[in-house]
Amino acid sequence: MALLVSLGMTTPVLAESILHQAGKSVGEFASGVGNSVTDNMRKNMQANEPQWITIAPKSKEVCLKESSGTLNQVYMRCRNGWQEYVRFDANGQKVVLSERAIPAYPQ
Repeated sequence: MALLVSLGMTTPVLAESILHQAGKSVGEFASGVGNSVTDNMRKNMQANEPQWITIAPKSKEVCLKESSGTLNQVYMRCRNGWQEYVRFDANGQKVVLSERAIPAYPQ
C-alpha cells in the first residue's frame, strides 16, 4: 500500500517534470528561431543603411560624350569623379540621397 501511495505521489511530480522539460525545449527552440529571424532582420536593415560610394573619374573622351561635347559641370563632374550617398530599395535599385566631390583626404 505504501508503494502505491508512494507511486501515486511521484507520478504527478514526474509528469510535471516531463511537462517542464517539454516546455523548456519548446521555449529554447522558439528562442533559437526568434534569434535567427532577428539576426536576418538586423542584417537586412544594415544592408539598407545609406553608404557613401565613390564614382571614379572617367576619361576625357567618355566625359565629352556624356556632356554632349561641351565643357560644362557634367563634364567636370565626370572628369573629377564624385561620391554618392546611396541606399538600395527593396528591388535592389540604387537611390541617391546626396552627392559630393571626392574629399581630398581619406575618410
